[in-house]
Amino acid sequence: MQGTFLWVALWAAPAAVQGAAPDPAPTAPAAAALEPAAPAEPPAGPGTPPFGSESSTPEPAPAPDPAKRPRPVSVASESAPAAVPVAATAAPPSRFVPRTDAARLAEAPVDGGKARWRPGVGLEVSSADKRFSLQFNLLSQLQLVVRHTPSLPDINGGPDVPAASDLTFVFRRARLIFGGNLFSPHIKYKIQLTASPIELGWKNGTITRSPILDWYFTFDKFRDATFQVGQYKVPYNHQRMLRVTGMQFVDRSEANNEFTMDRDIGLDIHSKDLAGLGHLRYYAGVYLGDGIALHGPTDFGLAYVGRVEVLPFGQYDDLEEADHERSSKPRMLLGGAFAYIDRDPHDQHGLGGQIPGDGRKASTLNATADLNFRVAGFSLESGFFWRKAVAMSPVTALDAMGNPAAAVGPRDGLAYFAQAGYLLPRLPLELGARWGQIYGQGDVTSLKDQNELGGVFNYYFARHFIKLQLDYLHLWTTEIRQGTDQVRLQLQATF
Repeated sequence: MQGTFLWVALWAAPAAVQGAAPDPAPTAPAAAALEPAAPAEPPAGPGTPPFGSESSTPEPAPAPDPAKRPRPVSVASESAPAAVPVAATAAPPSRFVPRTDAARLAEAPVDGGKARWRPGVGLEVSSADKRFSLQFNLLSQLQLVVRHTPSLPDINGGPDVPAASDLTFVFRRARLIFGGNLFSPHIKYKIQLTASPIELGWKNGTITRSPILDWYFTFDKFRDATFQVGQYKVPYNHQRMLRVTGMQFVDRSEANNEFTMDRDIGLDIHSKDLAGLGHLRYYAGVYLGDGIALHGPTDFGLAYVGRVEVLPFGQYDDLEEADHERSSKPRMLLGGAFAYIDRDPHDQHGLGGQIPGDGRKASTLNATADLNFRVAGFSLESGFFWRKAVAMSPVTALDAMGNPAAAVGPRDGLAYFAQAGYLLPRLPLELGARWGQIYGQGDVTSLKDQNELGGVFNYYFARHFIKLQLDYLHLWTTEIRQGTDQVRLQLQATF
């Protein structure tokens, strides 16, 4: 699929440089090659003034002896003819080679003056003709997490469940990021690899997920129809589409983690400025529907996604949650999306989801609506989610006794979250708060009610490129006093 996409993109993109065969080097005339060389200047002997010296007048040279005069050389008497230099010429290309072939495959010297380092983008190098470029970036998030759950009464009347506390100190994310364009300014690529044990699904010394997070190509020659193919974030809900480096809290909301579609392999067509109005965007795509945790043969159950965004006050960089610009002009994004997933193998979709113990697959209807707003240092991000299963495949898993496993209900339900932050004037300090809830719906749903409430303190050394974050969340199901307290401290650096 990616090969077909690149072939179409290269066919549609004009060649940046017109190829032309170099003119052959001029051949010296044969007569010039046969002329005798001029006699060399005899070396100066002892006491002889050097050539060009003005200290004395040179003595006249003695008359040549006719008997010792050199005889003329006859060309016909030479045993081997004099070599005539011939310019090396390449074999002419076949007439069946495309006319743009030479231009596309021509060498592209690097424009050293354009090499630069940009915060958040990294090292950027491009060719002088702009046909090729490479960006290299690193991301690290070193995270400390402390959790405490108080003792809980047993629901069956038995002894209380003892209190539990734990400490985690990990690289939440550790990534290598490459990007740029190739053969044309309109053919772009991005590659993102992870080395984090969490993202690799490290379990009992075994890696269970691929290190490839993103690997895709984009053809953006047409403003109203940009094509993208590969593995990347499905354009479903706004908080998932945010840059992972631009989050206001240490991580995304629990509502997002439950209902998002995360990454998948597929293709889409989109425009980030439909009709050049500066107020509309759209996305329409088809994906495998298996996320990034599965690989190998699968059925034809695909995921179909459509999304629309409206920007009432014009275009802006909405892929981060803090308002570092502190502009007095308001900026807003209103978005909505719908997705149909045919035979989804997860209870949640994509990276965050697990495969149900009964082995069934669910075909689901999904909808979301979201808001991003910011003005004068204040920022607001919120989202609403809904999901309903419309079909369930038969139970395929077996229990320990070899019998069909107990059926697991679909995760039907809805959720919402809202978070706000404020950057203090003239200071790189931000305070924020978040509130979110998840509700299971239906008699057979396996989705449990969940709630989250908390706040965050951020110190920006260099905006989102280097920052220190401290957040606190209280997570509970039914009673707020019986929840889990979670504190996270994270140092992020992207360079």
